[in-house]
Amino acid sequence: MSKTLPDINDEAILDLAKQKQLLKIIAAITLIIFVPLGIKNIIAGEIMLGMVLLAFEISLLLEITAIIYNRISLFSHYLPLVLLLISAVLAVRVFGTLATYWIYPILISLIFLLPKREAITSNFIMISGSGFAALMHQDVAVTLRYVISLIVTAIIVHVVVQAIRALQVELRTLLVKDALTGVYNRHELNDSLESAIEHYPCSSLSLIDVDNFKYVNDLFGHDVGDRVLISIAACIQQEMELDDKLFRLGGDEFLLLHHGKDQLLAEEKSSRILNRVRQLPSPSEQPITISIGIAECQPSEQAREWIKRADLALYQSKRAGRNRMTRYGADDTYQAAPLSPQHQENAG
Repeated sequence: MSKTLPDINDEAILDLAKQKQLLKIIAAITLIIFVPLGIKNIIAGEIMLGMVLLAFEISLLLEITAIIYNRISLFSHYLPLVLLLISAVLAVRVFGTLATYWIYPILISLIFLLPKREAITSNFIMISGSGFAALMHQDVAVTLRYVISLIVTAIIVHVVVQAIRALQVELRTLLVKDALTGVYNRHELNDSLESAIEHYPCSSLSLIDVDNFKYVNDLFGHDVGDRVLISIAACIQQEMELDDKLFRLGGDEFLLLHHGKDQLLAEEKSSRILNRVRQLPSPSEQPITISIGIAECQPSEQAREWIKRADLALYQSKRAGRNRMTRYGADDTYQAAPLSPQHQENAG
């Protein structure tokens, strides 16, 4: 059964574009090497080895073509992987020591291309299988040195690849996370909104702006302002569900994406956030407050249009006196949530 591939996973060393470029190179190299090799083995009488090599190449080319042009996997990478392992062991079984030299680049390539657990499993199968096959052509001492050299090579490459992956995770975190608050930044915003529109029947967003934040910065300094932003981000995160995403758009503005939630559910959550922020310790006599604009995505709507409607709703909250939320209705009307009596005196 075919399945859609994810854009990138945590263990991928290359991004999607580079992965596709690498797959094209792999397809070209294997086509040049394995097709002639398979035909040569069939002509030489090694029919099984030749057929396995050709079957591997065909399955690999079909899989790579599907991934590059359709982003659909025909049968995952397991079929080409199994055929590759079989052909490598068979080659050692037929040609002996001469074929063992090809095991090293295959071993290293699998570590770079496969997730960690699958790479370790395939390495174990290849090392043990080729070791037993080589034992039929050389004495035990030589075979043991061969197997040990493969194990050492695999360990070194695994350590290097894991270090590269850890560094990439760290760099990606720095790229997509806001350094001050730890929430997502604008870099992830558009893709997240487009994904929400594509994969959920309805989603909503809350555009959040800190009221009179310039006054806090000017009067108490940017260090105090930074602490206020950190506290507000923490308040919002306390009300978030697992599939929610919080972004800092810059300055004192945040965006909370409610995956799969309509505007009424988003309004309930935003109301709790409003109340939490009001209870934060304030550097001045006036409480810390926020204004919120809420909008639910519409069918076939672009992300920028969705944000625009939330921004218009936020503007209405500001015009109405701040310290409140307004949702942009499906009928292009604004519906403001009333303030509770004890908070009305703090608006403005």
